Amino acid sequence: MGTTSPFRISHGLGPDLHQVVKADQVWYEGAGRGASGAGQVGSPQLGVTERGDDGRTYMWVEASATIAVAASPGTQVTVTVTGPDNVTVAAGSGGWYAPNSGFYSGTIAAGDRFWVAKGTAP
Repeated sequence: MGTTSPFRISHGLGPDLHQVVKADQVWYEGAGRGASGAGQVGSPQLGVTERGDDGRTYMWVEASATIAVAASPGTQVTVTVTGPDNVTVAAGSGGWYAPNSGFYSGTIAAGDRFWVAKGTAP
């Protein structure tokens, strides 16, 4: 079995660093979240950070609006933290990037959860 890069070098579990979990799904936790985002507790929790083998820091977030997937380094996003386990992103600025088209080819919709990468290089 091949290795996909980037991959986490810290001890956390959960989706790959380039994977998008759709709004009606959840990682390792039963049937998933409802359309409103309510339901089962997911893993990891929003705001958790991981370190990738590429030297970059990644944060688990939820999209607050549709984000267009772009070529590397990806679409830059603005991170908004409004409380524990409430970390959302939307297209904007701030030095964090959504997965690029080399890793993810779908549309990132409001409610989807994924890792954003800090900066364009380690």
